[in-house]
Amino acid sequence: MTAALILIVYGIVTAEHNGWGSSSTLWTIISGALLFILFLIIQAVKKEPLVPLRIFKAPNLAAGNIALITLSGGWIPLWYFLNLYMQQVLKFSAFAGGVALLPMTIWIAVFMMFITGKLIGKFGVKANLIVGFIALGGSMLLFSGNTPADGTFAANVLPASLLGALGMSLAYIPATMAAMSGAKPEEAGLASGLANTSYQIGSAISLAIMVAIASSAMASQAEGDSIGALNAGFHSAFFWSGMVAFAGAILALLLIRSPKPGEASGSAAM
Repeated sequence: MTAALILIVYGIVTAEHNGWGSSSTLWTIISGALLFILFLIIQAVKKEPLVPLRIFKAPNLAAGNIALITLSGGWIPLWYFLNLYMQQVLKFSAFAGGVALLPMTIWIAVFMMFITGKLIGKFGVKANLIVGFIALGGSMLLFSGNTPADGTFAANVLPASLLGALGMSLAYIPATMAAMSGAKPEEAGLASGLANTSYQIGSAISLAIMVAIASSAMASQAEGDSIGALNAGFHSAFFWSGMVAFAGAILALLLIRSPKPGEASGSAAM
């Protein structure tokens, strides 16, 4: 599984140099995909597998893992490319760029500690997850269309970053709850490990894809305007990361199951 992920990510990040149609790119990605399939086959036939595939029959567990993959796929590129935009386009120092991210971090911490739980109790996991994805996607669209080369932190970074932080605050805990739901007590550790792995896999693959998209957009710009080319690449990455977040909202709408009347209170928020 580790080798599969390494090969897939490596194939994606080197595709811009080698070409998407090159044999090295195709065979690297195909090899990773085949190793992933082999892992699933081994888990299906082993008497005591590392990951019993039956666990995915638990209500919302598979859908929750998909939600975590798409959530990290939208969130991690936001942090990565926002840092690059502030330092390479707005010319923030590394320290100033880090300080500029503090409002997002504080907002997430406060919201998750004091507000998210109450909203889940009132509106349920599914509603909060969908709204969170939409807010995150909207943030990325703002970044894709409102981050000029002569932008400012107050006008072009802070509002969109707080909207993205709001989306993450609303979506992360519900996605994790869904990914853990339905697991038997003895499978709680496995479910937790799967949730963390899904988040990391989504982060790695999505960031690799967005870097490739940004590099392609940069390369297509006219020579002589390096800042403009950089910004065009960042805009493309922001836009497609937003599309990942919106896809997460659609998948949550379609796949996350709402509770049936009379279900235990422990799953009532689902």
